[in-house]
Amino acid sequence: MRRLGYVLTAAWQGFWRNPVMSVAATLTVSLMLLLFAFFIVTDRGLQAAVGALESKVELVLYLDDAAKPSDILALKARIEKDPAVARVDYVTKQQALDRLRDLAQRKEDFTVADLGTNPLPASLEIKLANAQDTARLAASLKDELGRGVVTDVIDNPTVVEKLLTITRVLSVGGIAVLAMMLFVALFVIVNTIRIAVHARRDEIEIMQLVGATDWFVSWPFILEGMLVGTFGAIVALAILALASQPVTSAMVGFLDILPVSLGANFVLQLALGVLGFALIVGGGGASFSVRSQLAKGARA
Repeated sequence: MRRLGYVLTAAWQGFWRNPVMSVAATLTVSLMLLLFAFFIVTDRGLQAAVGALESKVELVLYLDDAAKPSDILALKARIEKDPAVARVDYVTKQQALDRLRDLAQRKEDFTVADLGTNPLPASLEIKLANAQDTARLAASLKDELGRGVVTDVIDNPTVVEKLLTITRVLSVGGIAVLAMMLFVALFVIVNTIRIAVHARRDEIEIMQLVGATDWFVSWPFILEGMLVGTFGAIVALAILALASQPVTSAMVGFLDILPVSLGANFVLQLALGVLGFALIVGGGGASFSVRSQLAKGARA
């Protein structure tokens, strides 16, 4: 217990021995953690949006009025065997007309004149399990044109493709910015601990002379780095808590079409992730710094 008390006390005193560098390191870690949290939340929102749009992507095959029911059923069965297909629905001519009339009732500027005969074709509506396979499946289905069953293939995956492109760009950009901030945070922490080790070099030499192990000498500095990470996480989480409500209120009108719901579990996971990442960065940077300094001292 005495050793543990000494390590904890030394770490706390070491943090406040050089407050300017400690505060600078804490603020740098806070900024990095804010970017980390923003990256995670943004990625979750984009993935939810992609998932929602993917669930709405479909291919529509318009069928020839003269097509045999057996040929339509055979084509439907072949399509359902494709792993990219989630479901295939057969829409009759009458169902298509009923949909059109229902749409006309809900839209004031849209009317349907009385029709002597139903001009709408029957169709197969294909729901996709994986929207990225839309182009491949559409290309294969277009081979059915002119065979007496399919008259047209409707394919419109451009929205999902654009969103997937945006997701990839933001993910790569977010990782690059996060890596840069991680490097800066580690640089500041390493130099903060290096200064602390240098300031206590005489004390460290005396401890080593009386038999203190490198781990016993290192742990106060490692805990000091973890203190920097912890304080940085507290500052970052406090800023996130204060900013979450106004940011959410400002963006709710823009994002109300997307099914993005963070929920209590995600908020807890995000807080634990930020704290864990901060401890790893702080402790890892401090460990690297103190180990390198002790190695230099041993060679000297």
